[in-house]
Amino acid sequence: MSTISEAFELYRTDCIAFRNQSTKTEEMSKCAERSLLAFFGDVDIESLTFTDIRKWKQYLDKGRSVNTVRGYIVKLRVVLAYLARRGYKVVPVEDIPVPKRQTTMPSFLTPAQVTTLIDGVGKPRRGVSRILRARAQAIISLLYGSGIRNSELCSLDRSDIYEEYSTFTVIGKGGVMRPCFIDDRTRKYLNIYLKLRRDNEAPLFISELSKKRITSETVREIFKSASRLSGITTHISPHTMRHSFATNLMRNRADIRYVQKFLGHRSIQTTEMYTHVLDEDLRRVYEESHTI
Repeated sequence: MSTISEAFELYRTDCIAFRNQSTKTEEMSKCAERSLLAFFGDVDIESLTFTDIRKWKQYLDKGRSVNTVRGYIVKLRVVLAYLARRGYKVVPVEDIPVPKRQTTMPSFLTPAQVTTLIDGVGKPRRGVSRILRARAQAIISLLYGSGIRNSELCSLDRSDIYEEYSTFTVIGKGGVMRPCFIDDRTRKYLNIYLKLRRDNEAPLFISELSKKRITSETVREIFKSASRLSGITTHISPHTMRHSFATNLMRNRADIRYVQKFLGHRSIQTTEMYTHVLDEDLRRVYEESHTI
């Protein structure tokens, strides 16, 4: 016998931790576990039937997005599959269909809007020190200039940045390493920020209060402030910079296989979401060139 919480903890220890999977994978696993516990209580996972799981999904459908529900179902399936391999009598995963993913158009900013965002957080304002403004500018510029994820940015150390080449390496999802690059603007803002630092801490970006490594939540708060200061009304997050980076590459006719490498996508199908910009360009050419 194994309760839901015991089963998920066993899976995290034997699979997620053992394989050095990303913190994002662990977070999604914990979210799915919490939802199951809230709905069923910490019951024996072998007691769950397909009917129980269907009722849980129907409950999720009322308050969660399609892709979030899909993610929870996928996490439950991998835990059940793991338990089945260990001899537990659980619902066969093949009996639990995976909901279809909802495809959404990625939101992005133009290069001019990114510049407005960076300039906005750099303006002097009451209660915000020069180093915090410089940190915000460097963070936004680095996310846009390299296309890295929020979590990848937070894990960077000063020693990761090779000044003579303006490159660095990140370890992305699945432990896959990839090279990333720093443009001149980002190099400028990083230099300004690091010259203002009066510490010897290893992380590239730190909290000014604790001197500890910056968190993903702090970066998200920086973007909320940047959005307000810049006057850009669309929702902006750290991931918007990643979308903007890829969209800019596609618009400038970068080969999609290189864009895939820049982003660290395992499958080129994931990268194909950015071909929407080519469709927009086709429409523009059509409207400009076709006359009646």
